[in-house]
Amino acid sequence: MNLPAFSIAFLRGNWKLLLGAGLVLLLIVQTFRLQNTQAVLEAERAGRSADRSEYRRAQAEATANALADARKKEAEDAKKADAADARYADLSQQYRAAVLRYQAAQGSARQADLPSATESPTGSNGPGGPSIVPAGSILIPQEDALICATNTARLEAVREWALTLD
Repeated sequence: MNLPAFSIAFLRGNWKLLLGAGLVLLLIVQTFRLQNTQAVLEAERAGRSADRSEYRRAQAEATANALADARKKEAEDAKKADAADARYADLSQQYRAAVLRYQAAQGSARQADLPSATESPTGSNGPGGPSIVPAGSILIPQEDALICATNTARLEAVREWALTLD
């Protein structure tokens, strides 16, 4: 029953000691909190460092993969371009041969199969001459026909090549 009176008397007599013990206890708690915070901070720094190294590794891997894919794509495109060039060379030879065959056929048809040149009937603007070009035909020089053959072959090869691209 004298407990409240005893407690008050103890506090009055030992308040400096109790205050000192409270401060020491508070310092111990703060020290543990500070150590815990520093440990968490170090763990966070280590995690960020690990993340950065992982990002660098992933970036290097992605770059290597992209370069490998680019080289692979370039190799495929080079193969397709070589195939298109081969196709162009083949078509160009075929078209040039066709032009030359056509010219040879035209020359031999004019010389061997046709009788002598015939005179056209007189028209309203004077007497006619021999009919050289059959109706519906277009005459171009052989050099122009060969240029057309070369260009047609190149365009067909390029079109086929372009259709193979993604």
